[in-house]
Amino acid sequence: MNNTATRMIRSEEITIDMRICTILAGGKKPGEVYFAAIAPDMELTVITLDEAPDILPCFDESDASIHFPDTSLLLCYNPAQVLKMAGKRYLTGPVILVRANMDGNFISLTIDDVYRFQKFLASHSVTLMADDQKLPCICIV
Repeated sequence: MNNTATRMIRSEEITIDMRICTILAGGKKPGEVYFAAIAPDMELTVITLDEAPDILPCFDESDASIHFPDTSLLLCYNPAQVLKMAGKRYLTGPVILVRANMDGNFISLTIDDVYRFQKFLASHSVTLMADDQKLPCICIV
């Protein structure tokens, strides 16, 4: 039997693609900084610092981010793509997960960081409906 399916790591309801694990666990290019990105039309993926502006054009210009408590993780987003409804805020566009060191410089994510982000997405992802259209969002309250 030929098994060509992509291998996954599963823990409870959290799934991390093996390609992400491979890159973050040892397939990194020396000196390259890796982030995670997700968008309504894109699955969670690992990107480099150079690719970030292609996914989130305001990445270099904006300081709009959410800090994950007790971590050095930041969720960067475009403030123009925040929907406010019923007292809550929803991110409707692409987001990039970054990690910063004590000096504020970006450093590569770890597998644990991606796992923590997946857990966050599992509990904060929402699909809103408008005119029979589905809008995948991340609720940031």
